[in-house]
Amino acid sequence: MVDIIEGYETEEQQVDAIKQWWKDNGNTLMIGAVVGLAGLWGWRFYNDSVIEGQEKASQAYNDMLVTFESQGSEADLDNVKSFISENSSSNYAILASLLLAKEAVLKADFELAKSQLVQLQEQNTYAPLNPLINLRLARVEVELGQYDAALATLTRITETGFIAKAEQVKGTAYLKQGDVNNARVAFQAAIDASNGRIDPVLQLQFDDLAVANQQAADEPVLEAN
Repeated sequence: MVDIIEGYETEEQQVDAIKQWWKDNGNTLMIGAVVGLAGLWGWRFYNDSVIEGQEKASQAYNDMLVTFESQGSEADLDNVKSFISENSSSNYAILASLLLAKEAVLKADFELAKSQLVQLQEQNTYAPLNPLINLRLARVEVELGQYDAALATLTRITETGFIAKAEQVKGTAYLKQGDVNNARVAFQAAIDASNGRIDPVLQLQFDDLAVANQQAADEPVLEAN
């Protein structure tokens, strides 16, 4: 399967691309998977029910999203949770779960964000989403001070398009642990993997680390009398 995420620079663009891909191709893929197994009448029934189910889930997701966005900063996460519960077998539940995790982070509810992302990590069967889920989970684990867990999560990310971001988060985790040497190595790896499109925050992190190291090197060494 072609990785539809590749070529989109931000995570939100990647999620939008996935949503559009599902909208354009989701029914076709499900139809192709069962066409060889279903009889003519059974196939027609299945086809109609799948299309109807996807259309309902799509409409329900759009309705939930409109309501959620209209609430602004006072948005109630319970509506998103209800949608996920009621549409757990739909691809739209995955998008809603990503939304819930993102909003939980914005509200500094990192425990809720982590539980949602761990659940996605365990249940998601759509491979192109895995690096996005793991990257966001690692960031949340860093916020929770769970640095070893974050580093372990980042080892799951091997996709080329996510290496720069993964190394940047790895550098942050090392830095918060006080491991300056590994932090420097990770930030440099992130820069090298950026292919000339270096995140300004990453460049600032690397430069600040270099300045701090230079200042430490320039400090006079006091000799004992």
